[in-house]
Amino acid sequence: MTAHHLAVLALPLLVSCSVSTDTTQDADVPQSGYLPNHNIDPALIPKWSIKWKNNYNMGETFYAKPLVYTPPYWATEGLITASNQNVIRLIDGVTGNLVRSRTLDPPFKSVDASCGDVPGTTGIIGTPYIDTAKDIMYFFSKGYKKGAPGGGRDNAQYKLYAVTLPWFGNVPGFPVVLDGLVAVNDKSRRFDSGIALQRPSVASVGNSIVAAFGSNCDHFNYTGFLLTVSKTNGAVQSLWATMAAPGATQNSRGAGIWQSGVGLAVDGSHVWFATGNGIGGPGENGAKKPASGKKPIGALQEAVAHFEVGNDGSLHPLDYFQPFDYADLDKVDADIGVGGVALLSPTTFKARNGARMAIVGGKGGKLYLMDAGNLGGFMNGPGGSDAVLQIIKPSRSYFGGTASYPLEGGYLYFITAPRGPLLSYRFNAGGNEYFTLAGQSDVVFNGKNAPIVTSLNGKPGTAVVWTADTDMGLRAFYAVPSNGKLVQIPLPVTGRITKMQRPVFGNGRVYTTYDNAVICLGL
Repeated sequence: MTAHHLAVLALPLLVSCSVSTDTTQDADVPQSGYLPNHNIDPALIPKWSIKWKNNYNMGETFYAKPLVYTPPYWATEGLITASNQNVIRLIDGVTGNLVRSRTLDPPFKSVDASCGDVPGTTGIIGTPYIDTAKDIMYFFSKGYKKGAPGGGRDNAQYKLYAVTLPWFGNVPGFPVVLDGLVAVNDKSRRFDSGIALQRPSVASVGNSIVAAFGSNCDHFNYTGFLLTVSKTNGAVQSLWATMAAPGATQNSRGAGIWQSGVGLAVDGSHVWFATGNGIGGPGENGAKKPASGKKPIGALQEAVAHFEVGNDGSLHPLDYFQPFDYADLDKVDADIGVGGVALLSPTTFKARNGARMAIVGGKGGKLYLMDAGNLGGFMNGPGGSDAVLQIIKPSRSYFGGTASYPLEGGYLYFITAPRGPLLSYRFNAGGNEYFTLAGQSDVVFNGKNAPIVTSLNGKPGTAVVWTADTDMGLRAFYAVPSNGKLVQIPLPVTGRITKMQRPVFGNGRVYTTYDNAVICLGL
């Protein structure tokens, strides 16, 4: 069952369709966490105010990040939200007025998965993707078969929607029901909607939607999956299991792809992602012998993986990195899949051999800096250590993701948890270590979020690093440290923010969410 609700609002008559200041996916395509295109001037931020704050349904939460989209014939931007109650909305980004909403099938009840990580219902959790060439938004929604209001875990059903913008009508061939899917690399691994959770933000490669799945609270006999679906006709193209034979036995499970909601890193036809804990055995590398990352393994647990997506949506594993102590990380739930992979700008961040850099972090308190084209395999470093470019060891655990700033020498940003500061590391192209600590904030955070950096059209001296914290709310800092400190920029008090969020930007505005509220700040 679906319902459409149309607000009675006149649409401003100015032809525009997806302008440069829009946000049509989570952060940027390579997940570098740097956005120069939103007209954010740090000199004006202290003058900002809360422009509007809307509260929606009781029990509704926005785990999927909002998107900013300028519809045809609009003079101002729109904000699109998708919630755990399977409700999508188009909001006037300037006024906060509701323009249009659509309620999809009744959402899956979290109690049916015996998991309270997402309280109440688990409808739309992963951030959608907007194809600006066709004005179509893609997202995954979890409910029950035949649109039932319930029926237990065995009756759960995932659907991939493609809806026209700004109208929210179904594209022909959609929604796609994800029933009866079998992994191409292990026919015994079947996709189960009642067990799976589509948490990372949706990505696009060529004519394919690319999505990743983990689990609800690591319950049941789950495995991680990478899925491709045709954007043209909705045909499922490939499903790859991250726990597969021969390395994974039938008693093995895990290696979910959840990344705290951070999207898959994409460069052309290539994608990078990180996996979580493996359960039930160490897999191929349990013998603790060096292994090439270029030789695919079935038990892809506690790993960073690099895949290529074919023109037909086929999935091809190219490379992986697995920490030498991955089995120990498994035992204490210290997975490196807690944050997504960030591909850093190749114009600034280059290895000494000229290679592009990738970085990922985990609960074990390490960030791994890798050669994106040669991740490192297993135990290929000196004495069986990790063959990576650098290991950064902050004093606490890590959740959520990494941001970067490629100008003024280059910087990395991340938050440690719990009760840790925002940290900034400076790039040293000719130093013994690629990155060294440059500064930190006086403010400490709960830490379950990913920072993000803006600048005023790429102008040096205008970069701002932002955080959206469950305890400290929305915060902004000058991105280049001063005397070892990240200096805070005054902002209106937003209150707490939903966990694992990043601020979302429009044209000189920032949007964020908490529980059932959506908040806009700007001039």
